[in-house]
Amino acid sequence: MICKKCGCDTFINDGDMLVCAQCGAVTIDMGIDLNKSITNQINEIEIEAGTESNGVQAPPPIEKVIAEQQAKVEAETKKEENTAEPETEAEEITEEDKGKKKKPKDKKREIIEFCIPIVIAAVLAAIIKLFILANAVVPTGSMIPTINEKDRIIASRLAYISNDPERYDIILFRFPDNEETIFVKRILGFPGETINVRDGKVYITEANGKEFAAEDSFVNSAEKPTGTSGPFYIPQQGEQITTDGSYCYAANGANVGSTSFLSKYCEEKDGEYYVKENLYFCIGDNINTSMDSRVWANKYVSQSKIIGKAIFKYYPNFEKFE
Repeated sequence: MICKKCGCDTFINDGDMLVCAQCGAVTIDMGIDLNKSITNQINEIEIEAGTESNGVQAPPPIEKVIAEQQAKVEAETKKEENTAEPETEAEEITEEDKGKKKKPKDKKREIIEFCIPIVIAAVLAAIIKLFILANAVVPTGSMIPTINEKDRIIASRLAYISNDPERYDIILFRFPDNEETIFVKRILGFPGETINVRDGKVYITEANGKEFAAEDSFVNSAEKPTGTSGPFYIPQQGEQITTDGSYCYAANGANVGSTSFLSKYCEEKDGEYYVKENLYFCIGDNINTSMDSRVWANKYVSQSKIIGKAIFKYYPNFEKFE
């Protein structure tokens, strides 16, 4: 035992007291050797006490108890760690997945993904425009009152795929005198018929010689129709055409136009000329001001030059054509 005050290791035993021989410091004598492990001394006391107690088995040493408790705690801790490992791994995978989702996309990929819907829409629009519908803005008032100046109209390109045009159809077609320009007029005359206009009223003579007045409910009633012109004979497909070098004539002798008729409407077979397709005579509803088949140099609309049948106008207001 060593004195805590002066470090002396010599003590005088004074009953229950121990007195330092050097500085006189007093310490209670508890029967414990401070130079030995206190835990070991306590265990020795407990063992001795257990041995003296009427044959009752002494409790195990405290160090053993502590060691067992520590082993138990360590076992429980290890068990919990083993159980938590899959969960931890799952959490790590989840976080990794989240990281992948949050990872910014490649710029090139973003541009491609952005452009794909636009390209698809453009292709579909082109297909519709080229093969299904035709959209046109009417620049003049030649079709008043049915179509006004600046009206926007839609025509069906499929209307005459399996059907021929009908009388009074409103059609979009390439202007015979300049095919780069698109016109809109109403069909009045068919192949083999003769058209006469008398005082603004249209009369049609069929191939069998029967004459009737064309319907005029769509004609501009704001002005009284005027003007006389004709007759205009419309050659039939397959009909032979002759020429005198200046003008062309149908089989019935009717003048059907200048020699340009041959190159525009006919095909040559063995030095003879024959009409190669159906031709139509067209007039505008605003009959007093319309520039149409009555005054064109090439008076007829070839069936192959018809773009489509006008079905409705949609601006500035909607109206379906009868």
